Amino acid sequence: MNTKLWKDSGLKNGRLSNLKYDEARRALVLAGPLEGVYLSEEFETEEPFNDLVASWNALTPGKTEAEVYARLRVDGRWSAWMSWGVWGAHIERSCPDQEDDLVWANSYRDGGDSSVNVKDGRTADAFQLKTVLRAGTEEARMPVLTLLAATWKNTNDPDWQEKSENPDSREKAAELPPRVHLDTPVISQKRRDPDYGGVICSATSIAMQMCGQGLDVLPEETTFLCNDYGFGGTGNWSYTVACAGACGFESYACYMSKEDLMAELAAGYPVGLSVKYSWRDDFDVPQLDNATVTTHGHLVVATGYCFSEELGETVFYVNDPAGGFDVSSGPREYRWSQLSKAWYRRMTYVCRKKEGTPLLRAVPRIEAQLVPEEGRPGVYTLLAEGKPVRFSIDFLRDKRKTFGGHGTMYWYCEDDFSELTEQTKRCGANYNFHYEGVLVTPDGKVWIEGDYFSRLKAKGKTIVFGAVDNSGVHYIARI
Repeated sequence: MNTKLWKDSGLKNGRLSNLKYDEARRALVLAGPLEGVYLSEEFETEEPFNDLVASWNALTPGKTEAEVYARLRVDGRWSAWMSWGVWGAHIERSCPDQEDDLVWANSYRDGGDSSVNVKDGRTADAFQLKTVLRAGTEEARMPVLTLLAATWKNTNDPDWQEKSENPDSREKAAELPPRVHLDTPVISQKRRDPDYGGVICSATSIAMQMCGQGLDVLPEETTFLCNDYGFGGTGNWSYTVACAGACGFESYACYMSKEDLMAELAAGYPVGLSVKYSWRDDFDVPQLDNATVTTHGHLVVATGYCFSEELGETVFYVNDPAGGFDVSSGPREYRWSQLSKAWYRRMTYVCRKKEGTPLLRAVPRIEAQLVPEEGRPGVYTLLAEGKPVRFSIDFLRDKRKTFGGHGTMYWYCEDDFSELTEQTKRCGANYNFHYEGVLVTPDGKVWIEGDYFSRLKAKGKTIVFGAVDNSGVHYIARI
């Protein structure tokens, strides 16, 4: 075992302070302001480790929040508590830089992995997790913890990749069929908001995983939901799976083996993979035939596998958001002998729809109206719930660095779809989204350059306009 889950009634196996277990929700709920604490047992691992990643699923209405900590036992001594930062769906979240004389923890020091690492080539033999749920006295609804997870590895061991194991995945599939190919929508990150489209592989991958299981979300929504404002970007493993958890999925970060990956796919769940690769053979990263770019850190979604008689090895079907178009992003076929080297960390995003649990929109979509301003061609007032929404003049700047009052605006025509292969399932992200020609006036109105919407309307087009605020709200208007 190198992954441990606390979920359902297992969440009761710990010390609780100002928390109560809700049998109907199978979750821990904050009993009342201001904070409650869950402290797990001290968990001794079967083998030593030097790297641990914690992840969690929490529902954080309003400005409520969750914070997860871990401490490791090294040479008989416990490290300080290392935090993944205060997390919530509608707050400014940040994973801090921390260390003591035994371990160091950071989300981006070593390529974006949000892990706690043992120093100086040593190893740990036990760990403990702590979760703090918080809510101010003004909050009407309390935060909820539905899952806590830890995954670990020992990179001092040259065979650590083969020893990665997730028993929970093996339990999901009674047998491995010879071929699996899940009907998972494909989305190119390169077709999203050009201010950040080139660097949102993680947010795009988790969006594909959720879209493939019934919740139609946009990468713009997941980007802001899992953004790390300390770093000013996405890619934090723990935050990304927390994003899916906030939408009602069971989702966690996990080191796993090829067999675990195949079992997860056979059970019907697409899987996110942390990789690095090049389409050429003369770079400092593994070569991956059929890839389109070179990357030193990337996330893709495995959607299935088969055995190729021609190649004499397993081939994995992969939705790779690095493609320049939706149709070129997948499904792609990557042979195991090369994918194994590209998937060098063995990190995955597990994302499962839970039976009997409704899916949620952690970023609520609010129906709005775009009303033309009289005497101002191309200028519109956005009305939501009968009230005008005023945007700051710099709304479209610093979208992933400054929390609140910043975000993305887009538009598309309802009859304008991106090209896909015939067998590929469509999702809402597969319209031809446009981000150009949209500005904000000094008085907070939406300005469409050249009054272009009026020209499209004259041609009988139905236009969808959206504004996604990075504080966690999405306005959508049809005109």
